[in-house]
Amino acid sequence: MGKVVEFIKMMRPLNSVMTGAAVLFTVFVVDGYAIKSLSLALIGFLTGFFISSASMLINDVVDLEVDRINKPWKPLPRGLFNPKLVKYFSIASLALGVLLNTLSNPQALLTAAAYSIIAYSYNFLRNKWFSHFLVSIATTGPFIYGYLLSINSGERFVFITLFSIVVFLINTSREFVKSIADERGDRAKGYQTITTVFGGEFAAKLSLALAISGTLLAVVIGLAGYAGLLYTIILGLSGALFSSAAIKVLQSPVSEVAQKAKKTMIYSMLFALTGFLFSNFP
Repeated sequence: MGKVVEFIKMMRPLNSVMTGAAVLFTVFVVDGYAIKSLSLALIGFLTGFFISSASMLINDVVDLEVDRINKPWKPLPRGLFNPKLVKYFSIASLALGVLLNTLSNPQALLTAAAYSIIAYSYNFLRNKWFSHFLVSIATTGPFIYGYLLSINSGERFVFITLFSIVVFLINTSREFVKSIADERGDRAKGYQTITTVFGGEFAAKLSLALAISGTLLAVVIGLAGYAGLLYTIILGLSGALFSSAAIKVLQSPVSEVAQKAKKTMIYSMLFALTGFLFSNFP
């Protein structure tokens, strides 16, 4: 039972559930909170969950040597699982996430396939500094995919597009903080990240700039009438929490501070996701 729990941890259940929920929430928002197709809603959630899980699992396989330095407590560095087994399970999860969409529509199928390739390829380009942006592009996937999966696709186009930009900015901010947290192992293995190439202080400054930009855009979306007051309040509060974590990293751009900050950031992103769900509310 203990190994099952450890394997589930490798799938980053919070991240994977958030990804599935983002798809589901997008369908709800675009379709006016009516479940017009229970099967499509289920396909959407499972697609997000399985593709995210696949990416998390292959990340642990590819980053095994780095994790021996940065995160030796994780299951693979501790030798709990055969990396080949994890790799095969990851591939199966990715295929399942994409193939589920043969039951939806061609646009959703192609979008799920495209975003799964982006999310998966990041793990093999992790040693390149531009890979940060691949992660952020992949993070916009649940919203674009969910929009195309919805019955009323064509509604809320501007809002979904602008919110996807917010997601890109905020996630890139967190990626830069993660690069500070992982600096020691990344340098040891010759990985190029925003931190190893340009330094932790530079990465922290960019992270804060992106956090503030993403927060401001999120609030402007609401003030411009593309979303309701409840959305605007929640996004403002979550953005303030996210930005405060980025400020702490700028004040002390070291691994220990960045490790704590990235956890705060993921919880603020979860809070923001609830604001997105309520975007159609007055």
